[in-house]
Amino acid sequence: PCGPHRTVTGCAWAPEGGGAMAGATAATAGALKDEGNQLYKAGHFLKAAAVYSQAIKLDKENSVLYSNRSAALLQLSKVTKALQDAETCIRLRPDWEKGYFRKGSVLQHQGKAEEALDAYKEAAQHNPNSIDVANKVKSLTRLVLKQKRMAENEAKKNTNAA
Repeated sequence: PCGPHRTVTGCAWAPEGGGAMAGATAATAGALKDEGNQLYKAGHFLKAAAVYSQAIKLDKENSVLYSNRSAALLQLSKVTKALQDAETCIRLRPDWEKGYFRKGSVLQHQGKAEEALDAYKEAAQHNPNSIDVANKVKSLTRLVLKQKRMAENEAKKNTNAA
């Protein structure tokens, strides 16, 4: 089910399961998170994002909910909102690689390879065992180097033509 998105612990793109919550409101937020995860896995990204939003209203400090909603929003190409959620996830839990991975995914989707690479490198610092993160760093490093070579070649052509 993960395809190439395999990590030591599971799928890097899939919504997260955990999250520390307490009390009845937290239990409700947890149930909503689980519902959102099922919707996401079924490919119902808009409904999943809406359910994660309901859960966030109940548990505003849960980084997992923002991470999951970011993934759902990215699937819908709502990149501005997906990036905001990734950054909120990072703010709430700066030592967790998933927020940086989400940010890298959004930036990559926007064609911002160098910025995405920086985010993935940050994710790798927080979880060096993540196969997905390592693969992203490797592939984007190649892409960024290729883009730089192409830009240099284009600059040389322009200089020679002048």
